[in-house]
Order: sequence, then structure tokens, then C-alpha cells
Amino acid sequence: MASDSFTFAATGDAILANSVSALESERDGFGALLDVLRAADAAVTQVEPVLVTEGTPHASLRQETDQYQYLAPFPGAIMGSDPSILDELVNMGVNLFTAASNHALDFGATGVRSTLSAMHTRDVPFAGIGRDLTEARSPAYLDTEAGRVGLLNATTSVPPGGEAGVSTSRFDGECGVNPLHVEWTYRMLPEHLDQLQTIAERTGIDQIKGEWLRRENPDWRTDDAYYFMQMRCAPATEQQPPGIYHSVHERDREALLGGIGDADAAADWVIVALHVHQARDGNRNTSETPKFLQRVAHECVETGADAVVVTGPHALRGVELHQERPIFYSLGNFFFQEEAIHRIPESIDQPVESTVPNVRGSSAGQETASTVAHDADNWMSFVPRCEFAANGTLTDVTLYPCTLQPRAPVPQRGTPTLATGQAARDILRTVAERSAAFGTTIRIEDETGTITLA
Repeated sequence: MASDSFTFAATGDAILANSVSALESERDGFGALLDVLRAADAAVTQVEPVLVTEGTPHASLRQETDQYQYLAPFPGAIMGSDPSILDELVNMGVNLFTAASNHALDFGATGVRSTLSAMHTRDVPFAGIGRDLTEARSPAYLDTEAGRVGLLNATTSVPPGGEAGVSTSRFDGECGVNPLHVEWTYRMLPEHLDQLQTIAERTGIDQIKGEWLRRENPDWRTDDAYYFMQMRCAPATEQQPPGIYHSVHERDREALLGGIGDADAAADWVIVALHVHQARDGNRNTSETPKFLQRVAHECVETGADAVVVTGPHALRGVELHQERPIFYSLGNFFFQEEAIHRIPESIDQPVESTVPNVRGSSAGQETASTVAHDADNWMSFVPRCEFAANGTLTDVTLYPCTLQPRAPVPQRGTPTLATGQAARDILRTVAERSAAFGTTIRIEDETGTITLA
């Protein structure tokens, strides 16, 4: 390695629509945040919008009633931005990009291809989407003075039909995301499971459910669980009482860990980024970290990841150190320019041109105090800066709290600046409280936080 240390910084979801380059000279907090990113050898962000041109059609508006997907029961937003936002992000110091998310197919396959084109045209390292499944699962690489960095990206919030397809010698695969499918298991008391089996037998469900299941789960007949229609059910145990449990599909898990192994062999440093909306107990977008995500993150580290970064839930979650490697279970939003993004209505009763404020019932361009309080986690985030010695030892993790200025005028609202004063301490205390469950201690000094290393 050419340098004595490696410095890595990460951000949350970049829901960016407008140029912000002029703000650097106007606002000290924004420029100071960019200094953190630019000082890092590698800085990663999640590009949430599809990168589209004027001629890119959006996907058809359709109901999505599958509770296993993020978009339920109606789609709430189509996210699309001009490819020039990549230039904005590069100028900010970002040099690694991820793009696998539930919004990746908002503009259909055409939108995936336009995003791929924008990334390739600018020759930026990106991961998570591809022309076929092999490409979507492949690591991206960045050469720095501190050595080569490998990046992998997958999403558990898979858009319907959005998985990249397998290419063969006979046909080309479909473009799409690198999926990490999540399966739900409903654990219940044995007598309740018996009741479901009786219902299924008497109504004929058991006789036809194979037609529903064989394409999604070809091994369902040898599974220990009982399938009531498409619901995977299993008896509760002392360790797993009645409730909803998540697990990742084994083939996707093996592919992700295989990619990490490949990157670990080819690079000096490995970053894994996951886009995850799931929370605990079948919920989504909460501050609670689901157990399945913790298991997957641990396996990523054990396979060779030097850091795991989670985006998606638009909420702050805790930080864990596993085998002396940092896991950030959600950084919140990096940018949140929701008014300026391509949108469709949250309700089918709304006109297509409705914006989020219209749908919420407030006037366009205004945010009420109650809205800000209700969506508080949308407007705060933190940027971690991790430093590793040349021998791989983690030597420092500093957290920089950010506010996304929810009460600023529309041109500035949703743009991050370093938080100061009481606001900074409140954000850091929130992260510290949510990290305590993982045994992580965060020391708050002035307006930054430092993770206590073993």
C-alpha cells in the first residue's frame, strides 16, 4: 500500500434533484461537510433516483399489493433525476456509488439502462445494478493512494420484477438490481398451525399451492415449514415465540458472500453496501434493526468486509463493531430533496402532478411543524469517517451529525449541513442510544461523536 492509512467515509440515500454546487460558498456547514468527504480516500453514497433524460418513460402506475415488497399498497413516488447529479456528487468528493434499491425500476428497464449509461459515461465505480445478474453482483473497484477498494451492493427491497436476469450462451439476461430476497416466516402455536392445515385441506388450497410456489421456491416441498398459500408458517419455539421472522434466500446470500470473497482477494479494502427497508416484526422504515440484517452484516464482515453500510429506511439506526469492523445499520438520508424529485401520487385520487406537500394536505413549498416532527428521522443523518492503519487495524471512527434543514426554503431544504450546538448533540445522542443495544459506546465531544474501540 502506498500510504500509512486508509480513510473511508459514507453517506445515506442521496435523494438529489437540484444543483447544489453554489451552496458551498454560501453555507459554512455544507462546505465543512464536503471537506470531510473530500479528505477521505474513499467516500460512498447511495444514488436513490434513477438517472433519466427527457425521453425516458416512467414505469406504468400500478397497484402493488404484495406485503413482501416495499411498495405497498400503492406506489408513493417515482424517483428520477438528471444524470448531472453524478457530477455534483463527484464534485462533493464522492468516488464510490451504489444504485440497487426499490426505486431502481421506477422508469422500467429503460431507466436502468440510462442509469448504467450515466455511470459508464463518467467512468465512476458503481455497484448493485447491471446489464445482467453477473454484472449486478460483481464488485466495483477504486484505486486510491491507500490501495484498491472493492465495493459490493445488494438490496433486500427488490422492486417487482427488478432482479437482473441470468445471461446464457443462448440469450442475454435482463438488466436490473442485485437482489437479496427476504423470506417471511410466520411462527405460531402448534394448535394454530393445525387449524391452518385443516382450512387448507378442506378448501383445496393444499392441492393447488404448488403452482404458486414452485417458481419462487423450488425447494418448498422439502422445506421443514408448512406453506399456507404463499405464507411460510412454522411452529413457535422457546427461542422463537409467535411472530414474524425474516431470513434471506440462500442463493442470494451465497452469491453476496461469494462476491465479498472475490473482492477480498482482489482488493486491499472491501466495502459492502446494503439497501434495506425492512425493520422488525414485519415493519419497515423504523429505527429498529431487524435480526436478519444483523446476521447478514456479521457474515459480510466474517467473509472479508472492512465496513458494512446500510441505507434505505430513511431513519437513523445504531452502529455495531463486529470483529473490529464497523457496521452502520442506517445512516439516514444524505440529501432529501423530495419536492423536486419526479413524483406520482400517494393516492390514486390525486392528480399525477401532485407533490408530497399536496398529498399531505399542506400547501406546496411549506412544511408544518407537525410534519417535521412526525418525519424527524428524514431530516437528520450522520457521516462516519473510518480510519484504518496500513495493517488493517481500525484506529478511529468519527461521526459527523448532519441536519437536512427541514424548515429552510425549498431550494435549500433537504440539503445536508453539519449540525451544530444542541442539534448536533441531539443527533449524536440518538445514534448513541440506538447503538447501545449492540454494545457500542459513542463518546460525544463538542459537535462530533467518536466510537470507543476495544
